[in-house]
Amino acid sequence: MSFLIPSSNDSNRLLGVYIYYRLSLGILLGSMHWTGVSQEVFGYALPDWFSAITTAYVLLCFGSLLLHWGNTVNACSTHLLLLLIIDFIALVSMSFTSGGISGGLGYLLLIPIAVGSTFLRGKTSLALAAFASILILLMSVASIKIGLADLNIFFSAGLTGVSLFVTAIVFRVIAEKIQTSEYRAQQQAEQANYLQLISQRIVETMRTGIIVIDHDLRIQLINRAAASLLTVNNKFEGVMNIKAISEHLSLWQEVGAIPNTIDFTLANNQHIKVSFANLEGATNPSIMLFIEDMQRLNQEAQHLKLASLGRLSASIAHEIRNPLGAISHASQLLDESESINKSDKQLLTIIHNHSQRINYIINNILDFSRRKRAAPEVINIQKWLQEFKDDYLEHHPTVSILITTDMAGIQAKIDPNHLYQIINNLTDNGIRYSKKNINEAKIDIHIGIQQSDERPYIDIRDYGEGIPKDKHEHIFEPFFTTEPTGSGLGLYLCRELSEANQANLSYSYDDVRKSSTFRLTMAHTSRRIELT
Repeated sequence: MSFLIPSSNDSNRLLGVYIYYRLSLGILLGSMHWTGVSQEVFGYALPDWFSAITTAYVLLCFGSLLLHWGNTVNACSTHLLLLLIIDFIALVSMSFTSGGISGGLGYLLLIPIAVGSTFLRGKTSLALAAFASILILLMSVASIKIGLADLNIFFSAGLTGVSLFVTAIVFRVIAEKIQTSEYRAQQQAEQANYLQLISQRIVETMRTGIIVIDHDLRIQLINRAAASLLTVNNKFEGVMNIKAISEHLSLWQEVGAIPNTIDFTLANNQHIKVSFANLEGATNPSIMLFIEDMQRLNQEAQHLKLASLGRLSASIAHEIRNPLGAISHASQLLDESESINKSDKQLLTIIHNHSQRINYIINNILDFSRRKRAAPEVINIQKWLQEFKDDYLEHHPTVSILITTDMAGIQAKIDPNHLYQIINNLTDNGIRYSKKNINEAKIDIHIGIQQSDERPYIDIRDYGEGIPKDKHEHIFEPFFTTEPTGSGLGLYLCRELSEANQANLSYSYDDVRKSSTFRLTMAHTSRRIELT
């Protein structure tokens, strides 16, 4: 049993050409016979038979055309084999009525043999050649029997049979080579599509924003990271609204100079870096923009720095704690001695107080070194702060904390443990400074959403004297403090915990309200970049 070539649009179109050829051939042979143009060539031996065979063949060809129009006959159907058999029988019968194979009609058998070798796999084409040769042989015997031909007809029959086999073999070899080439081309196309899909997937999932722009300043490609960083929805107008980028692109468009890397801050206070590169091999001059979120890069660098710093700090803290414990213990023993005079007791008090301060600093450093990577969760800020307030007031009943919000249900994605350390530290500082300045232990906490970037924030407002303006830029540095008893690590740890959660901590002073405000701006729940 033979197998057929898988159907394709090209195969079906080629089959359609052959079906039209069959019909045209039948009409042409019939017309030449009926009009008397070829009475001495086609059907001259048995004209009535030739006329009947031609008429039947034309009708069958027309029927096959109708079936082809209805998609019943196609290149991978067994109907193709039936069509070829009908052609062989019809052409051999026409040759018989025209005085035998030597009349010239036998060479028309080469066309269906070529078609069969092109469409049919395996040995089917050779079987068709054998079938046609047997028909020719039987027709030759019948022609001799009824006196239409002599024994010389066998030479023509043999020559025609050999031609059929040669044609079948040649077209079979050609068809196999074409099929192999098509298969390889298809494999290469599939591989190319697969690689393209991988490339698209990589570009889409990259944390680096990528934008490709042609010389007409039209966006050819923009990945998800770039759209998120620039708040662009595949619209170039959003990119052109950024002056720092539009100026460089206009210069590139005018003179073709590749811009240098630029750093700038967006309207939402997000710091980004943009690098430019020519896109080689593009038919239209194009430029590629690489957009880096500097906050994320700084955060990753911060993780590495803090990991090293934490291990070093922990080692130093452990080494300091042992002699510090001995000093503190010795000072306590001396303080209990009755032979110590009053001035020496004051010195012991200084030793004891500073030992406690150093121990407090060591505890902060150890807490800092043990800090784990942020495990963010989506939390309802107002609900979380209310729980924090209840817990805080349970241990500080004389404190007043007022919580207000712009709207209910504001959410943020942040590590609750880190958030607790940040808010607790800022609350302790605010309560202390408010009590020191206005003799009231109170703070105000406000929850809102920034209009510029829709990021949620928490404002912690105290009523202290505030921090001098010349020291604003130093308050988040390690070991910087405005109090002689402070460790200088509280705000630094708050800033580090904030950055670990892709949040920002900033300070401002309101001259009208006479109040200091620390604002913790947290990551948007749907725009946070997850680090792995």
